[in-house]
Amino acid sequence: MSEQKEYFGGKAPKPLPWNPLPYMQEYLDDLAVNGRTTGEPVTEGYSRMVRVGLSRFAAFAAGEGVKHPGEITRAHILRYQAHLMAETTSKGEPLKVAYRQQLLTYVRGWIYWMVDVQHIDKNPWIGIKVGRTPKKAKPLEDDEIAQLFATHKQQAFTISPFLFHRREVVLALLYGWGLRIHELQSLNVSQMDMRLDWVEVRNKGGGSKSLPYADTLKQSVQRYLVHRAAHAEVGEDALLIQQSGARLSISSIRKIVTELGDRAGVPINPHRLRDTFGTTMLDNDVQVERIMKMMGHTNRAQTMAYARVNDHKVKESHDAVMNPALNRLLGGSA
Repeated sequence: MSEQKEYFGGKAPKPLPWNPLPYMQEYLDDLAVNGRTTGEPVTEGYSRMVRVGLSRFAAFAAGEGVKHPGEITRAHILRYQAHLMAETTSKGEPLKVAYRQQLLTYVRGWIYWMVDVQHIDKNPWIGIKVGRTPKKAKPLEDDEIAQLFATHKQQAFTISPFLFHRREVVLALLYGWGLRIHELQSLNVSQMDMRLDWVEVRNKGGGSKSLPYADTLKQSVQRYLVHRAAHAEVGEDALLIQQSGARLSISSIRKIVTELGDRAGVPINPHRLRDTFGTTMLDNDVQVERIMKMMGHTNRAQTMAYARVNDHKVKESHDAVMNPALNRLLGGSA
């Protein structure tokens, strides 16, 4: 299910006609070339979502008689905010809070961009808060992650060695390091030096993080590199490449994971492997500060969103602490 469907309540809305206000298309073009202000690249899916958000606002603005972005006032934005709160899905249900917030975020991004490039003189987005609903982690259960990797291994001799070992690296690094998909896509061969115990990975927001380069990960990468050599273009440093030799796209990485999930009967996307990494580390009592560093989080709350209370972990913790205490206190009783 796409992000838009989840926000909308399980069914994506029908796309609106693309009747943009001035500078909306230019903003989309700029996003495609320069990415987001956070330093993240823009995927096709994200571009579609932004276009949907701008289409909705353009339709609302037309109803308000607005023909140019310079005519937008703070009052227009507040009325649009109220309009979204009153809008319903095809089932008559209100739009999810997270989806409303996302739509407003897209419009805000467009307005701030117009101010930055001086398409409009005044910023009408004054003192308007969008809010943010934390995403709920959706980790795989132990049997699901086992089934995913088992299904992968079943194809060891039925697909080409290059495709098999490339998929293995995708799975190993998404799950073993909890990478975001754009972090994985941006990795280069020159970063994966087998002599090192750490790999510097570009983090969300333009920074970087150091991740432990365990022997198991090195072995997986090394197996893949043997077969990558036959396909790589001269001078191409990308770790993950297409059979044609160019860097593998984000959409292709997503397809590799989702198609394996379909084959395994496990609903999966790349971010669920990141979720599974976070919850696995927390379930095994790894210090939150260490997980924060590996996941590239800037505050503890981001990491704690991956926490969950499993019955077997509760029992394990209880038995480890209370059984010895009770044995000491009750050991001599009749």
